[in-house]
Amino acid sequence: MIEISLNALKELDIFFQTQEKKPIRIYLAPGNISSRLEFVLDNPIQGDDIITKNTYTFCINTELLKKCGGINIDVIDDNFVATPVIPFPKKMASCSSSSCSSCPSSCKK
Repeated sequence: MIEISLNALKELDIFFQTQEKKPIRIYLAPGNISSRLEFVLDNPIQGDDIITKNTYTFCINTELLKKCGGINIDVIDDNFVATPVIPFPKKMASCSSSSCSSCPSSCKK
């Protein structure tokens, strides 16, 4: 349920050359437009799925992984990026009286 690009594997190899290899947690981080997946070195806890790819161990909350439908890990612009197979919903833009550019419906002046 986790796929890793060859480029991401190469970058993980480089990253762990200078430090002890530890499990990598994938977690949900809130964003302005939509939530996103982030990474941190962490040990698995109860309620996690533990997935080993190549020589790397990933841990993620079981329910989060189900909601993602799987995860693709890559490196884009020198940053690790985890993309869920099932995209997270976008947050609705709020409309204000001073700005109509963010309204999903048409605004009239």
